[in-house]
Order: sequence, then structure tokens, then C-alpha cells
Amino acid sequence: MKNLILASFLLIALFSCKKETLVTVTGNGSPDDATVESTTIERYINRAYIIALGREPITTELEMAKSDLLTHHLDSTSRATFANSIFTKNEYLAHVYDQMKLNYLNNVDTSEFGQFIFVYSFYLTDTTYMSSWPALQYELSRMQLMQNAFSQFTSNQIDIRELQKRMCNNYVYDQINMGSANFVLLSFKHLISRNPTTSELNYGVSMVEGNNSVIFLQAGNSKENFLDILISTNSYYEGQVIQLYNNYLSRLPSAYEMSSGTLLFQSSQDYTTVQKKILVSNEFIGI
Repeated sequence: MKNLILASFLLIALFSCKKETLVTVTGNGSPDDATVESTTIERYINRAYIIALGREPITTELEMAKSDLLTHHLDSTSRATFANSIFTKNEYLAHVYDQMKLNYLNNVDTSEFGQFIFVYSFYLTDTTYMSSWPALQYELSRMQLMQNAFSQFTSNQIDIRELQKRMCNNYVYDQINMGSANFVLLSFKHLISRNPTTSELNYGVSMVEGNNSVIFLQAGNSKENFLDILISTNSYYEGQVIQLYNNYLSRLPSAYEMSSGTLLFQSSQDYTTVQKKILVSNEFIGI
């Protein structure tokens, strides 16, 4: 009896099971999510403005850039157009200057340049200080170059290398980094993005103190010589590439990015070329 009941249940279960067939419906893909793409592009535009110009875009700038990037599906041409629109704005160079002044000179008030110039000029008219006139004239000349740096840099009369040299070669920088050893250490960090080796430190100190010395296989005997040598080396271009990748992507460049970025900066002598390359990358955009 039990076997009969069990057999009945198995028979019912067998005939009640139906084979399921998977049917594929064509043309039924999920719709494009334009909201996500638009949000990503808006975020990209805002980040680019903030890092390159120190501000967010105004409404018209945001909408125009977003429209072009969306219309052309973020292709290479629309990305390049957007990058060029940022780096050709007048305020871009002013922002670079401000960032340099913040990093090199602790954001000193530029009015202090004029105050130093007034003091040096005053003592240069007083014969009581005649024995100090050479030193005073030296400081006056350096401070005048620093005072003129903003207008000359923002009008493209001097390039980024000359601006950095002036940021390192003035009385304010000397007071922040007192002593020749500190000067060499900080100028290496600012210009080359690393500490000097022991021999580089020793030879560098000797050079900035007016002694004949050799660094990076180049001879010199002054602070000006030392800075000119630093900004002419391959290490300088590498150091600037490192700084840009840190600023834009918060990481160090890969070996390929380092070599290609260094070559790009050296060959073009244009600081913005590396920035544009990073700014139009998928990584910076966030896709």
C-alpha cells in the first residue's frame, strides 16, 4: 500500500513539471543613463576649473563646456578644446603666480616687495652706508625683479622657469630658508622635487656662497649660477612633471608618464602642455 501511494506521488510530480524555455527578446537593452554622464562631465569641468584657475566655473562657462563635451561624446577634440579654453584664460597665469608665491614665499604680501625696494633705495642715497652699497644694490636688483615678476609673467614676457628662479632668488626666500644649506635643500625640493644628495648639497652650498664649484657637471660660483643650472637640467623637467601629477591626480607618474611628460615639457618649453595632457585623460575625468 505504501509503495502504491509513493508511486502515485512520483507520477503526479513527473507530469506536473513543465520544461521552461528561455526566450530572448531583441532590442530590449537598458536605456542610456544620460544623467550619470552629465553629472560626470559637470564634476570634471568643476575640478578642471578649480585646479587650473582656483575657482569654479560660472553658469555660462559650465553650460557651454558641458554642451560641447556631451555633443561630441567626450572625444579627443572636444577635450582638447575644453583644456585650451581654460589655459588661455587671462586668470590662469595669475593663479600659477599666486600658487608659486604661496609655496615658495609663504604667500607674502606683495606690498612688502615695494617696502624693501624703498628701504634699499633710501640707504643707497646715504653715504654713511657707502661700504654696504654693493650688497644693497644686489638686494635692490633682486627685489625689483621679484616685484616685476607678476606683470611680466602674466603678459608672457617671462616663462615659468624664470618665474621660479625669481621666487627662489630674493631676500624674502633667503629669510624663510636661512643659511646656504637650507637654501640648497629647499630650492631642490621646489625645482626638482627631491632632496639633494650629500655631494650635491656640499657642492651647491659652496657655489651659492661664491666659491667655484660644479653641480650637474656644470661650473658656477654664485647663487644665480646655481639656480640657472638647476632649471636647465633634465632633473628639473622631471621634477615639474612629478609636481603636476601630484597636483592633478594625487599620485606619482608612471615610468612612461615621467619620460613622455619630461620630453613634452622640454621640447615645447611650455608648462601647460603637460597639464593639458593630464587634464584630458580618462583618469582625471573619472571615466
